[in-house]
Amino acid sequence: MIISIVGGGATGITVLRHLAELAASERDNGAISGIQLFDKSGFDGGVAYRTRSDRHLLNMKASTMSIRPGDPEEFLRWLRARGLSCHGNKHLPRMVYRDYLDAVRLAAIAQCRSVGLPVHVEHAEVVRMRFSPDRDVLLTTDRNITHISSVLILCTGHNAPDDHYGLTGRANYIRDPYAEFTFADRDGIEVGILGSGLSAIDAAAALASTHEAVRMTCFSRSGLFPTVQPATPPIVAGDFHDALLRCVTSCAQIEADAFAARLSELLLKTTGIRCDLSRLNVGGDALDDLEHNIARAETGEPGVHSYLVSVIDVMCEAWSRMSDAEKRRFMDVYNSGWLRNRSAMPLENALRIRDLMRSGRLSARARLRNVTDIGGRFRATLGDGDHRDVDYLIDATGPSYRLDTSPLYQDMQRQGLIAFDALGGIRCGHDDSRVRDRHGDPYPNVYAVGGPTKGTHFYAAAVDINLRRARSVVDSILNPKGPEMSTVLTSVEETDRLADLVRRDHSSLETMALAPDGKYQTRPAALDELMWEVRDCLGETLRHWSREDFPTLYCAWGRCRVGSTALTNLFGVAGMPSYFQPVKVVLRHRLLGNAGEPWAPPTAAEQPHIFGKEMAGPYVLAESLFLPLQPLIEAGWPVDKLHMIMLDRDPASSLASWLEKWSDRVPEDRLIQNYVISSLNALRVESYAKRHGVPVTHYVYEASKDATGSVRKLFDRLGLGERFTESAVTDWKERGQIETKGSGVTFLSEPKIYTVVGLHGSDTAYRYRSRKTASLNEPQLQLIERYGIDGMYRASVAACIRDLSLDTDTAARLFGDCLGTAA
Repeated sequence: MIISIVGGGATGITVLRHLAELAASERDNGAISGIQLFDKSGFDGGVAYRTRSDRHLLNMKASTMSIRPGDPEEFLRWLRARGLSCHGNKHLPRMVYRDYLDAVRLAAIAQCRSVGLPVHVEHAEVVRMRFSPDRDVLLTTDRNITHISSVLILCTGHNAPDDHYGLTGRANYIRDPYAEFTFADRDGIEVGILGSGLSAIDAAAALASTHEAVRMTCFSRSGLFPTVQPATPPIVAGDFHDALLRCVTSCAQIEADAFAARLSELLLKTTGIRCDLSRLNVGGDALDDLEHNIARAETGEPGVHSYLVSVIDVMCEAWSRMSDAEKRRFMDVYNSGWLRNRSAMPLENALRIRDLMRSGRLSARARLRNVTDIGGRFRATLGDGDHRDVDYLIDATGPSYRLDTSPLYQDMQRQGLIAFDALGGIRCGHDDSRVRDRHGDPYPNVYAVGGPTKGTHFYAAAVDINLRRARSVVDSILNPKGPEMSTVLTSVEETDRLADLVRRDHSSLETMALAPDGKYQTRPAALDELMWEVRDCLGETLRHWSREDFPTLYCAWGRCRVGSTALTNLFGVAGMPSYFQPVKVVLRHRLLGNAGEPWAPPTAAEQPHIFGKEMAGPYVLAESLFLPLQPLIEAGWPVDKLHMIMLDRDPASSLASWLEKWSDRVPEDRLIQNYVISSLNALRVESYAKRHGVPVTHYVYEASKDATGSVRKLFDRLGLGERFTESAVTDWKERGQIETKGSGVTFLSEPKIYTVVGLHGSDTAYRYRSRKTASLNEPQLQLIERYGIDGMYRASVAACIRDLSLDTDTAARLFGDCLGTAA
């Protein structure tokens, strides 16, 4: 495969380095056939590192800046080799790091070429992206040259600060705080700096070194500078981290206000330190605050900064559990406080800023409300009605992650290939970094790392975090099984993790690697990839149909062993063509690497109504997680020609049946995991149907205790009352031999490995059959309660009573103690 990287800054070079080392060591198994690297700015370090000022310092210590996975000392070794030896706690100039990145880039290219792997490097801007008919990625540059690749990784970084006050084009307005300041240095010149964060600190320190006469004022909402990093990282106890992590992981949805409040509460409880992220402290004195923070940093004791650094992983997890509205709430109310306390300045810079403030060369003003051009000067209007006029204005409000001015992203957005995130960047998967189209569907071969993921990820610029994400993306591309999925995991912890993702309908379920078991699945694949393949197979027939050609399909779904085959036969005996898992059969072929045969249902002119069942489980996770309607709808089946029937059965009876039928074919722990996931997947299946406007009917197997009455009501609910006959329920004759050609069920050709002789049995009528559950041990029964499957069943019973309009006496007779909804 040819892999294209768009963006040659720190993140793009990190990806290149990892690919080069994998290819050179043959750990890519020969998968990489070429690499293409594009950078519009000529590999000058980008916004973050192109500066030439030695006063622009890295905000992270040298010991944390290596971009070689598993080798944190590499940057320090590189420094020593060039006579720049320093201790790991030092903050070096940004321009030194740019030289390191350039050395890494050149070494990675040479490493690739030494093993015969071609690398194309181009100083050009990619302005257009599209897919070929074979789904390869086509990239066109501003030189009107088009390049083809198998995979695209977007590493386009961030931009200069947003122009919040519409000053672009005004003389003396400096958009880039890391630019070289060329205006005159003389007494009486006033320079305004928008912002008081890390970019503002860099701008003030650099300007002070080149312009000794000018006076500077930082304007911001808070009027305060960031906290200060201790010279030596203090030892931080893990109590605060662990308590906050437990709080976050116990909630499926996180609210910004509740999270900030809990963080403050736990920090005070575990450390005695007070921190209110919502407070701007606009009444505080900037110099007094800075003096206090410097004194704290010089003691070496852990402060707010140290503890917030310790919960980076927790913040990322909390962010992933916030809705878009809650993310916006956090950014509006708490992000300023978070940045001020978390993104602390190096002590060296703090001392410089303190000296500038003591000398009167630098001041800070709070409550900034507006900035206007007043005839060649700028007026900063403050919240107390005061204002301050300056001659030059440096915008240091922090990097912008908006991409709507980029020709590439504009073009992708016009095509519907991406959707912009309101908080910056583009929509992509939180766990896998796959880029998503305007409908929210992920691509199998387009990824983003760093800046373009802002909004999806809370941290999009940190070198150490992007190093891990770059490695994860590369491993996902080269190893579909995923870095953590080389074996099938069936531990309780793994089941808990999967169960949580299913309950949340988390997007990572679509893209996580599904490891083969070597028997029922022989190829690694992700669920979305499999569903695309099933869709395409079904589409071989369906794509040629007009809307009028489609019959109404009644699609029944539930976990296996809920009485579905007998119900399928019932519909067949009633005169409707009934099909045994037409979608799942294709899925099973794809799991084994077979093409599969497209389903050829009758047209509406031949049969206006047809029935099909699609069951979850039991062998592999893909069978437990697939959404039966998804490939049908995506293949063209009209949603108004679909009706979903959600099936369920007493959980203990169902589990006992799973263990009896398949424990000799699948290890018990894996079988039970698939049972749990199949059961919980009802939440996703029903949600998908309702989102697409497909009507849903619930039918619980225990309703068949009154077979004739319940089936009559079911047919009425489905609008099939004219098809109901009592004999179709009570008198099957030879058609009750379900696995024979004479039955009412059409069995499509599936791989032989899935065939279980005698699995479905036979009967002379549609009837309820009880199943003994005495074979289940206590731990197995506890699983049903542990994962809330019993509560889901009670909810199914209540929905069945409602959908079939069962009276109170009938409901009590059929369901007894199972009446009631889930808690």
